[in-house]
Amino acid sequence: MKRFLSVFLLAAAFVTTAGYAFFDEVILLKQELQTWEATQAADFTDVVAQLDDITAPVFRDVPADSWFSPYVSSLAEWGIVSGYRNAQGQQTGEFKPSSNVTIAEALKMAMVAAKVDVSLCTNVPLHADATNHWAKAYVACAEAMDMRLFRGNAPSLDSAAKRSQVIAIINDAFGEQVLPLFSNFRDTEGNPWESDIAYAALLGIVSGDTDASGNPTGYFRPNENIVRAEVAKVIYEKIKDEVKSATL
Repeated sequence: MKRFLSVFLLAAAFVTTAGYAFFDEVILLKQELQTWEATQAADFTDVVAQLDDITAPVFRDVPADSWFSPYVSSLAEWGIVSGYRNAQGQQTGEFKPSSNVTIAEALKMAMVAAKVDVSLCTNVPLHADATNHWAKAYVACAEAMDMRLFRGNAPSLDSAAKRSQVIAIINDAFGEQVLPLFSNFRDTEGNPWESDIAYAALLGIVSGDTDASGNPTGYFRPNENIVRAEVAKVIYEKIKDEVKSATL
């Protein structure tokens, strides 16, 4: 409720724009949260900064100086991503950051990040692709949770996920109550996931494209495919926002 009210007030301040997701393995982060709650500290900067200090196994195709390295490394540390495996099930040491994310991959990443226990979803998924698919359990949970992208004529699980679709999947996996907002991006008007994009932008989870000088262009490209490195960044920012919102 605190989360919903705080976002509602932010939305009211930006008329035309729009709980707890902790990771048991991040012990220091949990300790900082407990300390904050006990002392009612006003500054949460140190806790958030710890997210940026976490390191993880290095994938061969994730250079340490790449823009996406901290996001991929953090998600690998938390067990949200693990890279690719060969036909024998062995790790290849690759993350393939520039590869398109499929609907199934985006769903799994979002659910793992949101700490959804898929073992509790015992329903048989209705999705036509799910019967023999590796993501069957995640699809079952998506339908049980009434995730919007998996209602009715859901997209193929192995199709490339669009940028707007991934935002909607993440919002639903985390149980967000998305307000009916209008986006300030130039290319999202009328998009079925416009409110999700506006909501994520309001929270600082997405910011749209920038030019060569780093200045915002005002475009989001909602209907274009999204690659693995980009999804890693969005999920990282979502987790970071969840940690901060726990203090509101």
